[in-house]
Amino acid sequence: MTKKHFYCLIIIGFCFGNFILAQSEETEMHPYKKLTKKFIGNFKRNEPNKNSSFFDSTKFGKALEAMVDKTLGDFTKNYGNITAIERTEVDTQGCKMASYTYIKTAKGKSTWHILFDQAQRISNFSIDTFQNQKFYENPNSFKAYTRKDISVETNPFITLPGYLYQPIGTKKTPGVVMIQGSGPSDRHQSIGPNKLFLDFIIPMLQKGISVLVYDKRTYVYQTSPSFRSDTVDYYSETIDDAVAAIKLLKLQAGVDSGKVSLIGHSLGAKCAPIIATKISLNKLIMLAPPVRPLIEILPEQVEYISKVDGKIDEQEQTQINQLKWLKDKIMSPDYNAKSKITLPGTSARYWLTDKNLNNLAVAKTLKTPMLLVQGGRDYNVSIKEYNLWLEGMKGNSNFKPVLFDDLDHQFFTGTGIANPKDILKPNHASEKAVKSVVDFLNN
Repeated sequence: MTKKHFYCLIIIGFCFGNFILAQSEETEMHPYKKLTKKFIGNFKRNEPNKNSSFFDSTKFGKALEAMVDKTLGDFTKNYGNITAIERTEVDTQGCKMASYTYIKTAKGKSTWHILFDQAQRISNFSIDTFQNQKFYENPNSFKAYTRKDISVETNPFITLPGYLYQPIGTKKTPGVVMIQGSGPSDRHQSIGPNKLFLDFIIPMLQKGISVLVYDKRTYVYQTSPSFRSDTVDYYSETIDDAVAAIKLLKLQAGVDSGKVSLIGHSLGAKCAPIIATKISLNKLIMLAPPVRPLIEILPEQVEYISKVDGKIDEQEQTQINQLKWLKDKIMSPDYNAKSKITLPGTSARYWLTDKNLNNLAVAKTLKTPMLLVQGGRDYNVSIKEYNLWLEGMKGNSNFKPVLFDDLDHQFFTGTGIANPKDILKPNHASEKAVKSVVDFLNN
């Protein structure tokens, strides 16, 4: 697997993912703190080979291990040896566990992020140096708001863990539910060291807005034996759970049930108008929402990623051709629920929902105030989609579009051609994009 193909897999999965110390009365060290201590200790003692047990033996596991070794080598080269390990915090992320270790070197502080799977192996690793940027703020270190565990129960078989953030000192606050893009995603839409939703949550809390976030169904149940890919469509992946989450937020003490809004990113934004027809909302915010079906957008995404290094090799061209052929078959009027033509891990049911979900037509019928925020450097959901929204919503006074030319799909600031690798570099959503959302909610 080449590096470019590895990044392609990560990006396509997300085309459309405040750390608190685990509290315990026990004096024994948390098991995932022990694992983290062992991993960092082996590295500090220059015993990298002993960390091989933290990765599985698959091709992906070996590629990840090599990537981690390179990350550690680059860190030492650029920042020097570890001089102090300040503390480690752990945070449950659905069916996985994340640890965050605060490290000091002669050149400053950094945070090491490790995501462990259920087999206690590392499934993601990154080092957050945040040069000239703020660290993610820990809600536990602030007195202005609280965070508590919640569970979104869509039906007797689906329970999704999450957080409810609430400001302190306000009797009734507006509320917001945040909905992720496609693919398995935790409650903060974490990708590498970055937590896109957290970039929006903290400013909303500071303005007196409660926020509910939860792990996606495809994140919580992806390893469950009962999870069947042939039952997944936009309703079971996103819409049904979002409606349940909104209902839950409206019942929370301290939340004004008449002022609950929805923020959706990418696929979550695509589904937002449909969600608004199923439950009343105060406002609707769509971050980079597609109009066209995903199956039409996918070949364009892959072609863009393939061209980043200046050339399309034979393997990449084959993949592009296959996706275009698949797009034509799925978009055909003859395509039906019994078709065997589909992408691995999906079913015809999913793609039928994809091509038949006319979110723009639904949005035109809504009276709910809507904000659309788009980045001009976004290749996952390109400017083509934004222009379709502008044309389709012309004359709708409740619709407000905002375009930031220098932002990408994660609303990171940049220049020139957006690179798929940018998603894994420590970064924050642009303050101007965040401000546009918070201002819209407060007006």
